[in-house]
Amino acid sequence: MSNANEHKFNRSAYMALITTITIASVFLGSILHLGRGLLFLRHTGATVSGIEEVSAFAGVDLEMDAGNLTIQKGSEYSVSYEGYPVGKEPRYEVKGDTLVLTQKMEVGLTKSSFPSGCSVTLTIPEGASPELDLELSMGGLELKDLALGTVSMDLDMGGCTVTDCTMGGFHIDADMGAITFTDCTMGNGSMDADMGSITLKNCNFDDATFAADMGGIKISDATFASADCKADMGSVEVSGTFATLSADCGMGSIKVTTASDGKDANMDLVTDMGKITVNGENHGSRYIHN
Repeated sequence: MSNANEHKFNRSAYMALITTITIASVFLGSILHLGRGLLFLRHTGATVSGIEEVSAFAGVDLEMDAGNLTIQKGSEYSVSYEGYPVGKEPRYEVKGDTLVLTQKMEVGLTKSSFPSGCSVTLTIPEGASPELDLELSMGGLELKDLALGTVSMDLDMGGCTVTDCTMGGFHIDADMGAITFTDCTMGNGSMDADMGSITLKNCNFDDATFAADMGGIKISDATFASADCKADMGSVEVSGTFATLSADCGMGSIKVTTASDGKDANMDLVTDMGKITVNGENHGSRYIHN
């Protein structure tokens, strides 16, 4: 066997080992998060709902054990919730210029998880641009038509959908769920998805990093200065106008479509088990242009 074939074989074996370790690590993490959900006390009683106007705030510090979260534009600052067991509804107050909201569950050894359908909605008026620090254990997140400061999300079991928003920066971490941004202007930031895809459509940002352990990364019709994309088990697809792009795939292909045949862009692309295509032209497993 030639040295080239030996190198290829060793590389494939190495990637297989890394893939096995990645799957095992993500699976274990998922089981731990799922276990947390399955330890919530059984609920068989009535649920409560509520809505209340609150004083103006410039930031949100939110931590929820269960429930979906929506942040929307309206005429007043308000908090509403529905579907929570009596005594487990969210607690909130404005401290200084920050809305602090927490929703906690007791823990016990039962087979039932928290009831589905519970949710929280925050409403902010036109012209407000709060900073968001959001942590959700079990539930999804939706933002639409908002002007925001820096947005931080930590999602254990649930994805996020962000549409037609502007933000000063972003830091998104999703353990089990997809990250989807559409028609957004976003500044600098990072996105990390352990089990789920990362999708950006018609978004503008400056410098950002994107990482997906088990899922693909798709950035389409985008304008950005630089992006660093890494997908362990999934493909990377990028289209738009940019200055610098780096992409690294463990098990997946890389497809790039950009103006001027890519002559105006710096690119460093590599895949271990896949192919690289730039503006329809196949470049094998490594492509560098600067």
